[in-house]
This record gives sequence, C-alpha cells and structure tokens, in this order.
Amino acid sequence: MAGPLWRATAFIQRHRTGLLVGSCFGLFGVQISYHLFSDPIVQWLYQYWPQGQPAPLTPQLRSLFQEVLQDMGVPSGHHYKPFTAFTFQPVSAGFPRFPTGAVVGIPAIFLGGSVTTIDHTVIIHGQRVNWQSPAGARLRDALALSHNAQKFALAKEVVYLESNAATLQALPAPACLAGTWVLSVGIKHALGLSRGPMSFRAAFNLVAVVAGYVVYAFCKDSLTVALEGWLDRRTASLSAAYAQGGVEFYEKILSGNLALRSLLGPQGEKLYTPSGNIVPGHWFRIKHLPYTTRRDSLLQMWRGTPNPGRS
Repeated sequence: MAGPLWRATAFIQRHRTGLLVGSCFGLFGVQISYHLFSDPIVQWLYQYWPQGQPAPLTPQLRSLFQEVLQDMGVPSGHHYKPFTAFTFQPVSAGFPRFPTGAVVGIPAIFLGGSVTTIDHTVIIHGQRVNWQSPAGARLRDALALSHNAQKFALAKEVVYLESNAATLQALPAPACLAGTWVLSVGIKHALGLSRGPMSFRAAFNLVAVVAGYVVYAFCKDSLTVALEGWLDRRTASLSAAYAQGGVEFYEKILSGNLALRSLLGPQGEKLYTPSGNIVPGHWFRIKHLPYTTRRDSLLQMWRGTPNPGRS
C-alpha cells in the first residue's frame, strides 16, 4: 500500500504545476460547457412535449421574443434560438455572439389562456395539484403573467446572455483552486512543514482544502447575488413598463410559492418561507437573492420612474 501511495505522491510533486493548470482549465471547461454546447442540450432538457411530440414555437411566442429583442436593440448578428419550454420561468444558455448562438426556453404558459384552462394532472414535488382548492386557484393565478411581466422575464434572460455573465460565473472555482494551492504551498514553506511528517502535511492540506471551499462558497454566492440584482436593475431600466413587469413577475413568484407551501403541506413548509422565498439549502450559504428583496428593489425603481403607471 505504501508503494503506490508514495509513487502517487512523488508524481504529484514532480508535475504539480501541470496538474494545477490542467485542473483549473478543467474546472472552467466543465462549467462553461453547458453554455458552449447549449444547443441541443438545453432544448433536450427543457423542451415542452405535449402528447408525446415536441411543441413548436407558436407565432405568438416568437413575436413576443422578437419584441423583447427589438426593445433591447440586440444586433441582428447575434444568434438566438427560442423554443417552447415546460418550465414556469424562462431558461437560457449560450453565447449569442458565437456562431453556435444561444437558446432561450419560453414557457408554454406564456400562451394566452393556457393557464386559465388547465384541467389536466400536474405533479409538483411528487404531489398532484388540486386546481379546485383555494391554494390551487392561487397557483393558477400566479402562473398567469401580463404582457409586461412576460417581457421582463424574457428580457432578463437576454441581458444575462448578452453580458456573457456565464464566463464570470465560471471563474470562482478555478481561481479559488489556484489560490488555495499557492497559499498552502507558501504557508507550508514558511512554517517548515514541507519536509515534516506526512501526517502533519496531510492534516494541513485538509485544513487548506476546507478553507478553500469556504472561500469558494463565499465568492460564488456573493457573485451570484450581485449578478441577480444587477440583471434585475438592468432589465427594469429599459422602461417603466419593464420595471412594472418586473414587480409583477416577482409578486407572482412569491404568490405561487405561497400556494405551493399550502398545497405541499409539511414538505412545502420546508421548501418555502411564510413570505414566499425559498428556504436556503445550507445554513451558511445564501445562493440566491431573496424574491422579496428583488421585488422591493424593482418597486423602488418603478415608483421612481416618470409616469410609472404608464406602459
């Protein structure tokens, strides 16, 4: 057992720089591959399949998406491929400036009247939605978005894609890995642990890995929270109509989450707070900006715009 372990340790010592560089590029590549190969991966994951056939993008949804692109002044040379998604919110991935382009999944519920006529079975978190119950009726209403709210939801995805924020989000992991390695090697040399017992070095490396992960989690979450706030403000700044649509969009999300909290019973109380936010999955991490914060921020912007009641 000692032989292979020592050989592996010696190999890592000889090629540690190359292994570090390869690991950093590998981490970056794994995270960015979702956007580099968004077509057909994203469409395969989120495509709406009614009656066993993929739903084509209707003229109504295509016109809605083109209206958003025109409002934002997106150059005609940027490549977008919209499709009909089964999700309640839009999904997107890719780089519109690249020849491969970007894909945007537009929820099928954006079609006029598709929510109010729901009569088929819908399963959420393993439980059937009872549309006749008060909570079911509230969920049905939360899924019906106005034209402005739909435009805000789509525009936010386009702002994300146009900003190439996906590249920025992929940087914390390789940066923290490289930083952890450099600092741990430097500290070991400074403390004279490089030639000490292997047990001490192993313990130190374990502490360094834990510290590196904590720093990574903090950087990743801080970047995500800051980016979400910036995306909301950038989208709402397009016009008073987009700001008003953003307020409605998050109000509907909060209302829908409260309906799910009631529909799912004890499980819903574990997933959603009494205000409609999502319960954090980790006690020391805040992975997303709370919906109430995002709504209140846009509400301030909307009230501060000239003639906020106009669209």
